Amino acid sequence: MHKGIYILAIATFVAGTVEFIITGLLSMIAGDLHVSVGAVGQLVSIFSVVFAFGAPVFIAVTSKMERKKLLLIALTVFFFGNIISIISPNFAVLLIARIILAASCSVVIVVSITTAANIVSSEIRGRAIGVIFMGISSSLVFGVPLGTVIGENFGWRMTFVLVGLLSLLSMLGIYKFLPKVEGQPTIPLIKQVATLKNKSILSIQLISFLQLTGHFTIYTYFTPYLIKTMGLSTNMISIVLLVFGMAGILGGWLGGWSTDKFGGSKTIVFNLGLLAISILTLTFAPSSIISLFIIVIIWGTVSWSISPAVQDSLAKVAKESADIQVGLNNSFSHTGIALGSSLGGILITQYHVTMNALVGGIIVIFALFSAIYSFVQTNKVKASTN
Repeated sequence: MHKGIYILAIATFVAGTVEFIITGLLSMIAGDLHVSVGAVGQLVSIFSVVFAFGAPVFIAVTSKMERKKLLLIALTVFFFGNIISIISPNFAVLLIARIILAASCSVVIVVSITTAANIVSSEIRGRAIGVIFMGISSSLVFGVPLGTVIGENFGWRMTFVLVGLLSLLSMLGIYKFLPKVEGQPTIPLIKQVATLKNKSILSIQLISFLQLTGHFTIYTYFTPYLIKTMGLSTNMISIVLLVFGMAGILGGWLGGWSTDKFGGSKTIVFNLGLLAISILTLTFAPSSIISLFIIVIIWGTVSWSISPAVQDSLAKVAKESADIQVGLNNSFSHTGIALGSSLGGILITQYHVTMNALVGGIIVIFALFSAIYSFVQTNKVKASTN
């Protein structure tokens, strides 16, 4: 596989780290900036909203730009977003920094995915995209837990120092190893949205939206959950997040393997079922650290096994608009992250934190229904054309 794929995976690792690192720093930031944990949780929401609605616009505006150059520009903006985070004196400035980071991240991740698909042959396109997603899931393994430890021992601002340094390394790797990839003709936003008239495509996109809404209803507030239900220390929470992230990397690989072996539809349905069960199990606080780790391993694995299968399903159902669907899928995904984080913030303020798990699990069940509906529709279309 082209070495540029792995460089792009590193870039998405850095972007994923800054996106999710807030989840391990909620209490620290809240205490330092004198705001509630729920308010800090909205930093995840605003990031996802900017990503979701900004990505199609940014990609459309920059579509003709050479991809390597675009990635370097986006990572430069990303670097300065981290600088603002480091020096932010209050919540409002940190919010502005998150908006800048989200805008640049949307370009880095979407362009990395589409570029990966363009610099390899169609036979290994799915695996190339899978490597990019493994970069994102790897950020949970190393970025989020490491950020939590650094935040606890040196202050939460130091985590953004780390991310800023990593972004510079990513820029160096892209400059040296990524080949030039020419841009493509601009695709009007209206044309992008028009593809969703296809019921099969729309329902597949809804899988990502609903899955991530349910997932982030509890995951964004998983640190407060572990503190309130099990009284875990910060260091132990870092270990739990590390295990979750390692399971996520395994899930990215298993998702690609399972899709090739059994097909995207079976992979999605099976993993959504396990995801719903694992999240709903958290409604009842684990009785031991062993049972917690079992749940976390299953949860982490299946939550990251779904994305490669969804991308594969979109590529098959929407062959003529595959690139468009990648961008739209990121928008659906981050809208789900935003909604889940916002909903979770409301729930944790009004109810016990276990309510987040109950509501999140129910939403994932709706994602399962959407998956089943999509595949029934796809089979009907296939039957009518044969």
